[in-house]
Amino acid sequence: MDAQERHNRHVMIQRVKLLWLKGVLEESLHGAELIDLNMAARPNAVADSYAPGWEQGDEFDTPLPIGTKIWDVFGENGGALLIMGAPGAGKTTTLLQLVTDLVQQAELDEAKSVPVVLSLATWQGDKTLAEWMADELSNQYEVPRKLGQRWLGNGRLLPLLDGLDEVELELREGCAQAINQFRRQHTDKSLAVTTRVRDYQALDAQLKLNQAIVLQPLSLDQIDIYLASVGKRLAGLRAALQTDDSLRELAQSPLMLSIMTLAYYRMPADVAISLGGGELSRKLLFDVYVERMTRYRGGEQEYAPDDAVRWLAWLARQMAARNKTMLFLESLQPNWLPRDQQRSYADRLKLLLGGLVALVGLVAGIVGLMIAGRPAFFWGVGLGVLAGAAVGVGGRFLARRRIKWNQIETVETLDWSWPHAGFGSGIGVFAGALAGWPLAAAGRGRWPSLPWVLLLALVFGLSQLLENGLIRSEVKLRTAPGQGIARSRRNGLLVGVGSGVGTAVILFIVLTLSQNWLNFYMINTLAWIVGASLYLGLVGGLMNGGLAALQHRRLLTCLQKNGAMPPDYVHFLDYAAERNLLRKVGGGYMFAHALLLDYFKTHQEGNVKRKM
Repeated sequence: MDAQERHNRHVMIQRVKLLWLKGVLEESLHGAELIDLNMAARPNAVADSYAPGWEQGDEFDTPLPIGTKIWDVFGENGGALLIMGAPGAGKTTTLLQLVTDLVQQAELDEAKSVPVVLSLATWQGDKTLAEWMADELSNQYEVPRKLGQRWLGNGRLLPLLDGLDEVELELREGCAQAINQFRRQHTDKSLAVTTRVRDYQALDAQLKLNQAIVLQPLSLDQIDIYLASVGKRLAGLRAALQTDDSLRELAQSPLMLSIMTLAYYRMPADVAISLGGGELSRKLLFDVYVERMTRYRGGEQEYAPDDAVRWLAWLARQMAARNKTMLFLESLQPNWLPRDQQRSYADRLKLLLGGLVALVGLVAGIVGLMIAGRPAFFWGVGLGVLAGAAVGVGGRFLARRRIKWNQIETVETLDWSWPHAGFGSGIGVFAGALAGWPLAAAGRGRWPSLPWVLLLALVFGLSQLLENGLIRSEVKLRTAPGQGIARSRRNGLLVGVGSGVGTAVILFIVLTLSQNWLNFYMINTLAWIVGASLYLGLVGGLMNGGLAALQHRRLLTCLQKNGAMPPDYVHFLDYAAERNLLRKVGGGYMFAHALLLDYFKTHQEGNVKRKM
């Protein structure tokens, strides 16, 4: 394993720890001890089982010894395990307990695979499982597809597939078959899948895994021990569970117990007492939970509860529509706008960038006017308009880079490639020299003071040096919200200033040294130096992060005008995470549970403003 591979592997491990262990598992405990869930083996739930076909249902389950660790079950069954349970039974938490042990092994031994949790909710059925996993590694972990494919192929990664039941109903059977096909092709690779029991039982195809376990409901003793570990504040809930059968039945689900814990813990004592009385449905409990989380914080209320719920409902619908379980600010794209506003968004961006480039030509023309008169002014303005049209209409900054008006691509890390830079600048110098010969011939006697061949060779060479030398690094690690946008903004500024100043310095030195040899006046080239420096500084900054920051800022403004989010969106997301409506996971956010996302997704849509 070379140094680059070792670095990428380390970054991947840190990302898994930030996203899933610190951001999800630790946050879900709320300071309490992790409950050791009881498990039962159900061999007949997987294909090629030796159990008799008539052994169906939980009455044939084999309870595992109390205290059995998921790591032991996974290892004893050859690293091919199906984890089943009821909604909110703790499937994802159990999976993350397995991730904890697998990460520890991967940190100690480079030969061990790095575990990666992938949500099956995004499965669309149009690719093989390996292709889909490579896409998810790119979307969720910022791993380039080629690198992800290589890692999956050579066993560097251990995929843990969460939520077979979250695949769309008509695609679920095909997803199970794709998993089986992957298993047939990679019998030596480990794999784990989680699913709800009922949804899995409805499938015709069984997964070709070595064992299936079913997570058991919590016992009253487990519930009481868990609540006791949190503290005296939940004594009222403990008492209510002793007397309220319906409440106790809901509390057998780890998710609902967690929600009850937070709802009781965050509200005044008299309200907490009243929560235990009467009939409690899951929806009612979510209603109470959300209402208390948005209103109560020692009297402090930064956002109106109705606004907070409306913004979260909009976010849930957007994430569900795109099969996303994690929100990064960098993942916000123009297609999150209403369809009729997307064209307006792109058109305004084209006008803005085209105008900025044309402004560069105007500045160069003014400098030329002061030095060489009107012809130089018209040359500067004319070239500025042409360059602006190339950007706004043609969608290009330089020779190769097309502008993606409706896609924001962050530039978070940059490397320099001398081979690419040398090849690109060589091509640029050659093309510039060819373009300069006709101008030099046409200008003989009219523009004798401009060294066209040298001038265009330098400008073209520098532009291709900039375009080809800078390359984007592969693996990105975000530890704070909006970090990718901030890095893009910083990179754009650094590259813009550096390329602008560098162009000016190089042109000035080379032209100064060659003026006597080529017999021209240096002062007559100043307008071209100014124009080329400003242009390459502007487009260099935009290509390498500035455009992404500009697009993102414009998109947030449009969404805020639509009423889809508040102006201080990161602060609001942190506010929602503080109230356990969202979870802050490294540099992103996710709903505290898939059931909570479903709750907000089906929440009645408010009157969202539609203006641009």
